[in-house]
Amino acid sequence: MRLWVWMWEKVSAGPACHVHVFVYEAHQQRIKYDAQKTMKVMFYKNNTKTMEASAYDDAYDLSGSGCAPSDQFAIVLHGWIQSCSDEWALSLIERLSYYRGGCVMCIDYSVVASSSYMRLYTNFDTLTGAISSIILTLFRQGFDPKRGYMFGFSFGGQLASAVGRSLRPHHVIESIDTCDMAGPGFDPIAVDHSKAGKHVQCFHSSRDKGTFVYSCHRNIMLGSCGLKQPSVASQLHLGSHGLCVDIYINTFDYPFYAVNYTPPECFTWQKAAKIPDGYTVGYEENFDSQVTGQIFVPTSLHYPYNLSKKQLKLLTNLA
Repeated sequence: MRLWVWMWEKVSAGPACHVHVFVYEAHQQRIKYDAQKTMKVMFYKNNTKTMEASAYDDAYDLSGSGCAPSDQFAIVLHGWIQSCSDEWALSLIERLSYYRGGCVMCIDYSVVASSSYMRLYTNFDTLTGAISSIILTLFRQGFDPKRGYMFGFSFGGQLASAVGRSLRPHHVIESIDTCDMAGPGFDPIAVDHSKAGKHVQCFHSSRDKGTFVYSCHRNIMLGSCGLKQPSVASQLHLGSHGLCVDIYINTFDYPFYAVNYTPPECFTWQKAAKIPDGYTVGYEENFDSQVTGQIFVPTSLHYPYNLSKKQLKLLTNLA
């Protein structure tokens, strides 16, 4: 770092001051590659881990992965102090493998994510660039963004949005889902998350760790206005923030019904969606573009955290 400061002063003081821009860009590129060297790409086929590759590679030999460029593909991004080995990540990979099929990849940046949140946050642009490079490598090998899906939890949700936006206008990921996208360090900066992909839906579950920027095509407000989960009383170790990803995974197997009104205790930050009767939220293979805006989904105290139709009707009658 001292050498870098000395170089900056020397080139800035000389007549060719534009050189400092080149040196700075080279320095930033080195930081990106240093981060990328610690990152891994885990490949899964039929819920079996078939290959682990360094994110530093410019090309992957996919012959041993079981993945083909013609496959649907999914990319999972974890959050702070997490990795691709976390229980929720493995559960999501299993659900995606079963319901979606194709190739599932988890990009592990746990070495960088294991430091303080502030240090991780300062590496946000670096990680965005590194993950974008990984995805561009896949596109060069023939993977089609129209067959792509990306999921990010917490800090990983912000990464998913930033990566998706950085790929435009040349590449547009078909579907992006995020779970309680991180707010600290990012709010209140207005970002249009709907630009991250063709279809972007964001699940919100907490007031202390989640973002208050509701600019996705769908903003799904879980529990109490997307700010608190009743089940936090039975799952103290997860909190409202951590429960988001558990609820998302449960939507594959259990119906989470949306109400067709804005609960009186909730603010409407975005236009309320027009909800068809019996509408459920979660991973959606074929995105219904008629249902966009804010969607309110009550949740329950105990696993799997959904309400039955009978419970939902009772709640609606009380509203």
